[in-house]
Amino acid sequence: MKTSKFAGAGAAAVGAATAAAVLLLGSTAASAEPSLDSSAYVFATDGLLSTSPSPYAESRDGEHDRQSVADVTALPLHGRPGIGLSALVAEAEGHRAEATVAKVDVLGLLRAQTMRTWCDGADGGSAGVDLVDASILGTPVSAPLEDQTVDVSPLVKIALNQQDRDDDSITVTGLTVTLLPGQDRHRDLTDEERQLAPDLIGLVRGALPDLQRTPLRTVDDLLTALSPKGDLLEITVGSATCVLEDEHADEPEAEPVVNAYEPEPGEAPRPEIVRKNLPVTG
Repeated sequence: MKTSKFAGAGAAAVGAATAAAVLLLGSTAASAEPSLDSSAYVFATDGLLSTSPSPYAESRDGEHDRQSVADVTALPLHGRPGIGLSALVAEAEGHRAEATVAKVDVLGLLRAQTMRTWCDGADGGSAGVDLVDASILGTPVSAPLEDQTVDVSPLVKIALNQQDRDDDSITVTGLTVTLLPGQDRHRDLTDEERQLAPDLIGLVRGALPDLQRTPLRTVDDLLTALSPKGDLLEITVGSATCVLEDEHADEPEAEPVVNAYEPEPGEAPRPEIVRKNLPVTG
Protein backbone atom coordinates (compact mmCIF):
# COMPACT_ATOMS: atom_id res chain seq x y z
CA MET A 1 0.00 0.00 0.00
CA LYS A 2 1.27 3.44 -0.96
CA THR A 3 0.90 6.40 1.42
CA SER A 4 0.35 9.87 0.02
CA LYS A 5 2.71 12.71 0.54
CA PHE A 6 -0.27 14.48 2.13
CA ALA A 7 -0.13 12.14 5.19
CA GLY A 8 -0.39 14.17 8.34
CA ALA A 9 -1.45 17.30 6.44
CA GLY A 10 -4.57 17.76 8.57
CA ALA A 11 -7.99 16.67 9.55
CA ALA A 12 -24.80 -4.25 -2.75
CA ALA A 13 -39.09 -16.41 -11.09
CA VAL A 14 -37.75 -19.17 -12.18
CA GLY A 15 -41.24 -20.61 -12.42
CA ALA A 16 -41.81 -24.21 -11.22
CA ALA A 17 -43.89 -26.61 -13.33
CA THR A 18 -47.01 -27.96 -11.67
CA ALA A 19 -47.12 -31.61 -10.60
CA ALA A 20 -49.52 -32.43 -13.44
CA ALA A 21 -47.24 -30.83 -16.00
CA VAL A 22 -44.26 -32.70 -14.63
CA LEU A 23 -46.18 -35.96 -14.92
CA LEU A 24 -47.22 -35.18 -18.48
CA LEU A 25 -44.06 -33.62 -19.81
CA GLY A 26 -41.37 -34.99 -17.56
CA SER A 27 -38.87 -32.78 -15.79
CA THR A 28 -38.47 -29.33 -17.29
CA ALA A 29 -35.17 -27.48 -17.54
CA ALA A 30 -35.00 -24.35 -15.40
CA SER A 31 -34.43 -21.13 -17.32
CA ALA A 32 -30.96 -19.77 -16.62
CA GLU A 33 -30.57 -16.45 -14.78
CA PRO A 34 -28.79 -13.80 -16.88
CA SER A 35 -25.17 -13.63 -15.82
CA LEU A 36 -23.83 -10.44 -14.22
CA ASP A 37 -20.85 -9.18 -16.20
CA SER A 38 -20.20 -5.76 -14.67
CA SER A 39 -21.69 -3.12 -12.37
CA ALA A 40 -21.03 0.39 -11.13
CA TYR A 41 -22.38 3.01 -8.73
CA VAL A 42 -21.44 6.58 -7.93
CA PHE A 43 -22.34 7.37 -4.31
CA ALA A 44 -23.06 5.47 -1.08
CA THR A 45 -22.60 5.85 2.65
CA ASP A 46 -22.43 3.27 5.42
CA GLY A 47 -22.36 3.24 9.21
CA LEU A 48 -23.71 6.29 11.01
CA LEU A 49 -25.41 7.52 7.84
CA SER A 50 -26.43 4.64 5.56
CA THR A 51 -27.63 5.13 1.97
CA SER A 52 -28.03 2.68 -0.89
CA PRO A 53 -25.63 2.89 -3.86
CA SER A 54 -26.97 5.48 -6.32
CA PRO A 55 -27.13 5.63 -9.25
CA TYR A 56 -26.49 1.90 -9.80
CA ALA A 57 -26.04 0.17 -13.18
CA GLU A 58 -25.35 -3.44 -14.06
CA SER A 59 -24.74 -5.38 -17.28
CA ARG A 60 -26.23 -8.86 -17.58
CA ASP A 61 -25.27 -11.09 -20.50
CA GLY A 62 -23.41 -8.15 -22.01
CA GLU A 63 -26.43 -5.81 -22.18
CA HIS A 64 -25.78 -2.07 -21.81
CA ASP A 65 -27.16 -0.28 -18.73
CA ARG A 66 -26.90 3.42 -17.92
CA GLN A 67 -28.34 5.15 -14.84
CA SER A 68 -27.99 8.78 -13.86
CA VAL A 69 -28.84 11.28 -11.11
CA ALA A 70 -28.66 15.03 -11.62
CA ASP A 71 -27.37 16.06 -8.20
CA VAL A 72 -26.63 14.79 -4.70
CA THR A 73 -26.43 17.37 -1.93
CA ALA A 74 -25.97 16.13 1.63
CA LEU A 75 -26.45 18.83 4.24
CA PRO A 76 -24.52 21.87 3.06
CA LEU A 77 -25.29 23.61 6.37
CA HIS A 78 -25.23 27.41 6.45
CA GLY A 79 -22.66 27.59 3.70
CA ARG A 80 -20.37 25.06 5.38
CA PRO A 81 -19.13 22.16 3.26
CA GLY A 82 -21.17 18.96 3.25
CA ILE A 83 -21.27 16.57 0.30
CA GLY A 84 -21.94 17.98 -3.14
CA LEU A 85 -21.98 15.96 -6.38
CA SER A 86 -23.36 16.75 -9.86
CA ALA A 87 -24.12 14.82 -13.05
CA LEU A 88 -23.76 11.35 -11.53
CA VAL A 89 -23.66 8.59 -14.17
CA ALA A 90 -23.16 4.84 -13.68
CA GLU A 91 -22.65 2.76 -16.82
CA ALA A 92 -21.97 -0.92 -17.50
CA GLU A 93 -21.73 -2.99 -20.66
CA GLY A 94 -20.20 -6.42 -21.13
CA HIS A 95 -17.00 -6.63 -19.13
CA ARG A 96 -16.61 -2.85 -18.75
CA ALA A 97 -18.04 -0.42 -16.18
CA GLU A 98 -17.51 3.13 -15.01
CA ALA A 99 -18.89 5.72 -12.58
CA THR A 100 -18.48 9.40 -13.42
CA VAL A 101 -19.36 12.53 -11.44
CA ALA A 102 -18.75 16.27 -11.73
CA LYS A 103 -18.20 19.06 -9.22
CA VAL A 104 -17.11 16.79 -6.40
CA ASP A 105 -16.90 18.27 -2.90
CA VAL A 106 -16.69 15.86 0.03
CA LEU A 107 -16.66 17.72 3.36
CA GLY A 108 -14.24 20.21 1.88
CA LEU A 109 -11.55 17.52 2.05
CA LEU A 110 -11.50 16.46 -1.59
CA ARG A 111 -12.67 18.62 -4.46
CA ALA A 112 -12.58 17.79 -8.17
CA GLN A 113 -14.06 19.15 -11.37
CA THR A 114 -14.68 15.59 -12.60
CA MET A 115 -13.95 12.11 -11.28
CA ARG A 116 -14.14 8.83 -13.21
CA THR A 117 -13.82 5.36 -11.68
CA TRP A 118 -13.53 2.55 -14.24
CA CYS A 119 -12.63 -1.08 -14.85
CA ASP A 120 -12.19 -3.35 -17.88
CA GLY A 121 -12.18 -7.14 -17.67
CA ALA A 122 -10.25 -7.68 -20.91
CA ASP A 123 -6.62 -8.75 -21.16
CA GLY A 124 -6.38 -9.89 -17.56
CA GLY A 125 -8.32 -6.91 -16.19
CA SER A 126 -7.42 -3.28 -15.51
CA ALA A 127 -8.91 -0.47 -13.41
CA GLY A 128 -8.22 3.06 -12.29
CA VAL A 129 -9.41 6.51 -11.23
CA ASP A 130 -9.18 9.68 -13.35
CA LEU A 131 -9.32 13.13 -11.72
CA VAL A 132 -9.57 16.57 -13.33
CA ASP A 133 -8.73 19.74 -11.38
CA ALA A 134 -8.66 17.86 -8.09
CA SER A 135 -7.27 18.84 -4.70
CA ILE A 136 -6.98 17.34 -1.24
CA LEU A 137 -7.00 19.87 1.60
CA GLY A 138 -6.36 22.52 -1.03
CA THR A 139 -3.27 20.82 -2.46
CA PRO A 140 -3.58 19.81 -6.15
CA VAL A 141 -3.56 16.07 -6.80
CA SER A 142 -3.37 14.17 -10.10
CA ALA A 143 -4.52 10.64 -10.97
CA PRO A 144 -4.00 8.68 -7.75
CA LEU A 145 -1.79 5.66 -7.43
CA GLU A 146 -3.36 2.33 -6.53
CA ASP A 147 -4.35 2.17 -2.84
CA GLN A 148 -3.23 5.70 -2.06
CA THR A 149 -4.16 6.83 1.46
CA VAL A 150 -4.28 10.24 3.14
CA ASP A 151 -4.37 10.41 6.92
CA VAL A 152 -6.17 13.71 7.39
CA SER A 153 -6.06 13.22 11.16
CA PRO A 154 -6.38 10.36 13.64
CA LEU A 155 -10.13 10.78 13.06
CA VAL A 156 -10.40 10.93 9.29
CA LYS A 157 -8.79 8.89 6.51
CA ILE A 158 -9.09 9.28 2.73
CA ALA A 159 -8.42 6.32 0.43
CA LEU A 160 -8.12 6.61 -3.35
CA ASN A 161 -8.11 3.98 -6.09
CA GLN A 162 -8.62 0.94 -3.85
CA GLN A 163 -8.50 -2.23 -5.96
CA ASP A 164 -9.62 -5.74 -5.06
CA ARG A 165 -8.90 -8.58 -7.48
CA ASP A 166 -9.65 -12.30 -7.47
CA ASP A 167 -9.63 -15.07 -10.09
CA ASP A 168 -12.96 -13.96 -11.61
CA SER A 169 -13.33 -10.20 -11.17
CA ILE A 170 -11.77 -6.85 -10.36
CA THR A 171 -13.33 -4.08 -8.24
CA VAL A 172 -12.09 -0.51 -7.92
CA THR A 173 -13.34 2.07 -5.41
CA GLY A 174 -12.56 5.64 -6.41
CA LEU A 175 -12.76 7.57 -3.13
CA THR A 176 -13.52 6.49 0.42
CA VAL A 177 -13.66 8.91 3.34
CA THR A 178 -13.75 7.12 6.69
CA LEU A 179 -14.37 8.58 10.11
CA LEU A 180 -12.34 6.54 12.58
CA PRO A 181 -13.74 6.46 16.11
CA GLY A 182 -12.00 5.14 19.21
CA GLN A 183 -8.69 6.88 18.61
CA ASP A 184 -7.25 8.14 21.92
CA ARG A 185 -10.52 9.60 23.19
CA HIS A 186 -8.83 11.86 25.75
CA ARG A 187 -6.66 13.68 23.21
CA ASP A 188 -7.37 17.35 22.53
CA LEU A 189 -8.72 18.10 19.06
CA THR A 190 -6.41 19.96 16.72
CA ASP A 191 -7.46 23.29 15.20
CA GLU A 192 -8.21 21.56 11.87
CA GLU A 193 -10.34 18.93 13.62
CA ARG A 194 -12.31 21.60 15.45
CA GLN A 195 -13.08 23.23 12.10
CA LEU A 196 -14.16 19.92 10.56
CA ALA A 197 -16.12 18.65 13.60
CA PRO A 198 -19.33 20.72 13.12
CA ASP A 199 -19.63 19.55 9.51
CA LEU A 200 -19.25 15.92 10.50
CA ILE A 201 -21.84 16.30 13.25
CA GLY A 202 -24.18 18.17 10.89
CA LEU A 203 -23.80 15.48 8.25
CA VAL A 204 -24.80 12.76 10.71
CA ARG A 205 -27.30 14.58 12.94
CA GLY A 206 -28.89 16.89 10.37
CA ALA A 207 -28.10 20.08 12.27
CA LEU A 208 -25.03 21.95 13.34
CA PRO A 209 -24.15 21.53 17.02
CA ASP A 210 -24.52 24.34 19.52
CA LEU A 211 -20.87 24.81 20.36
CA GLN A 212 -21.76 27.42 22.97
CA ARG A 213 -23.62 24.84 25.07
CA THR A 214 -21.56 21.75 24.19
CA PRO A 215 -18.05 22.79 23.22
CA LEU A 216 -15.89 20.21 21.48
CA ARG A 217 -12.53 20.04 23.20
CA THR A 218 -11.46 16.39 23.03
CA VAL A 219 -11.81 13.42 20.71
CA ASP A 220 -14.30 11.95 23.19
CA ASP A 221 -16.50 15.06 22.90
CA LEU A 222 -16.63 14.69 19.13
CA LEU A 223 -17.23 10.94 19.10
CA THR A 224 -19.99 11.22 21.70
CA ALA A 225 -21.68 13.93 19.63
CA LEU A 226 -21.40 11.77 16.51
CA SER A 227 -22.33 8.35 17.87
CA PRO A 228 -22.41 7.12 21.47
CA LYS A 229 -22.24 3.58 20.03
CA GLY A 230 -18.93 4.30 18.35
CA ASP A 231 -20.04 3.42 14.81
CA LEU A 232 -17.86 4.70 12.00
CA LEU A 233 -18.99 6.66 8.98
CA GLU A 234 -17.82 5.65 5.51
CA ILE A 235 -18.50 7.74 2.39
CA THR A 236 -17.83 6.18 -1.03
CA VAL A 237 -17.70 8.06 -4.33
CA GLY A 238 -17.26 5.85 -7.41
CA SER A 239 -17.15 2.06 -7.56
CA ALA A 240 -16.91 -0.33 -10.52
CA THR A 241 -16.76 -4.14 -10.71
CA CYS A 242 -15.89 -6.12 -13.84
CA VAL A 243 -15.91 -9.86 -14.43
CA LEU A 244 -12.70 -10.94 -16.12
CA GLU A 245 -13.13 -12.17 -19.67
CA ASP A 246 -12.45 -15.82 -20.40
CA GLU A 247 -9.38 -15.71 -22.61
CA HIS A 248 -10.23 -19.13 -24.09
CA ALA A 249 -13.94 -18.47 -24.74
CA ASP A 250 -13.55 -18.03 -28.51
CA GLU A 251 -11.16 -20.90 -29.07
CA PRO A 252 -12.67 -23.90 -30.91
CA GLU A 253 -13.13 -27.03 -28.89
CA ALA A 254 -10.43 -29.60 -29.47
CA GLU A 255 -11.61 -32.68 -31.34
CA PRO A 256 -11.50 -35.86 -29.30
CA VAL A 257 -8.49 -38.03 -29.99
CA VAL A 258 -9.38 -41.58 -31.07
CA ASN A 259 -6.52 -43.95 -30.54
CA ALA A 260 -6.05 -46.58 -33.27
CA TYR A 261 -6.65 -50.15 -32.17
CA GLU A 262 -3.48 -52.11 -31.58
CA PRO A 263 -3.75 -55.94 -31.53
CA GLU A 264 -2.38 -57.91 -28.63
CA PRO A 265 0.77 -59.98 -29.30
CA GLY A 266 -0.19 -63.03 -31.44
CA GLU A 267 -3.64 -61.61 -32.25
CA ALA A 268 -4.65 -61.25 -35.90
CA PRO A 269 -5.28 -57.65 -36.94
CA ARG A 270 -8.87 -56.51 -37.18
CA PRO A 271 -10.34 -56.47 -40.71
CA GLU A 272 -10.70 -53.03 -42.25
CA ILE A 273 -13.52 -51.92 -44.53
CA VAL A 274 -12.16 -50.96 -47.95
CA ARG A 275 -14.44 -48.82 -50.09
CA LYS A 276 -14.15 -49.43 -53.89
CA ASN A 277 -16.16 -48.54 -56.95
CA LEU A 278 -16.60 -51.66 -59.14
CA PRO A 279 -17.73 -51.58 -62.80
CA VAL A 280 -21.24 -52.84 -63.54
CA THR A 281 -21.26 -55.80 -65.97
CA GLY A 282 -24.31 -57.05 -67.99
